[in-house]
Amino acid sequence: MRFSVREVEYGPCPYLGGRVWRVEEFSALQFDPAAYESLLASGWRRSGYSFYRTICPLCELCTPLRLDARAFEPSKSQRRLERLNADLGLELLPPDFSEERYDLYRRYIRFQHGAEGEPSDEARASYAAFLLEGPFDTTAVLEYRDPGGTLLAAGYVDILPEGVSSIYFAFDPGAARRSLGTWSVLRETRLAEELGKRYYYLGFWVPGATKMDYKAHFAPFETARNGIWTPRSGRDEALAELLAPKAAAGVGDAP
Repeated sequence: MRFSVREVEYGPCPYLGGRVWRVEEFSALQFDPAAYESLLASGWRRSGYSFYRTICPLCELCTPLRLDARAFEPSKSQRRLERLNADLGLELLPPDFSEERYDLYRRYIRFQHGAEGEPSDEARASYAAFLLEGPFDTTAVLEYRDPGGTLLAAGYVDILPEGVSSIYFAFDPGAARRSLGTWSVLRETRLAEELGKRYYYLGFWVPGATKMDYKAHFAPFETARNGIWTPRSGRDEALAELLAPKAAAGVGDAP
C-alpha cells in the first residue's frame, strides 16, 4: 500500500511547553488492520481516516507503549481500584452514533479543557469523524455503566489481529472519584485477553507531560523505538534508554 505522506506543523506542542508540534500524516479510506498494527511500533496512530506520527524537531519523547495482557499484573493500588469499580458493567458495541455517548464526550471535554459551545450538527459530525469513522470494520465502543444503568464512561478502540488499541476514553466528571481513566487501562487490558489478544496499546507515553506520563505507571510494559518493541521494567529504565542517546548528542531536555 502506498499513500501520499505529508508533513504538517500544528503549532505549539500539546503536551510539553516550549516545543513545536510537527507530524507526518496520510489518509486512507481502507487500510489493513494488521498493517496498521505493525505501524504502531514506528509511532503511527489513527484518528478517523487519518494516520499520523510525530516528527517534532529536537524531540523524540512521544513513545509508543503497550502492555502484554497475558503477563501484566496490577499493583496493589491498582487492585484496590479494580475492587472499587467491580460494580461497573462493560459492553462492547459497534461505533454507531449515540446522543448519550456524545453528551458524555461533551461533558468530559468541558471538564478537561474548559467551556464549549452548544451542540450542533457540525460538532456532532466532528465527533463522529474523530472517534466513530475509520478504515476498519473492527473499531468498537466500550460502554461502562453502573448498576443503575447510568453511562459513566466510554472507550473507543480498534480491535486488531494481536491486540486492542485505545483511541480515546471519556468519563463522567461526576464520577471522578472512581479514577476511571486508570481503571479503563486495567479493564481494557483484561478485555484484550478475553478476546484472545496479547497486547493492549495505550498510544503515546510522553514523559514529563501531565496528561500522558501516567501510562508508565502500568509496569512492566513495552516501548517501541525504530520499529522494535522492547520490554521495560518501569518508567526509570524506559526513560534512561529514551534519553541516553539525546544526552550524548545534546538533543532534548530531560523531563
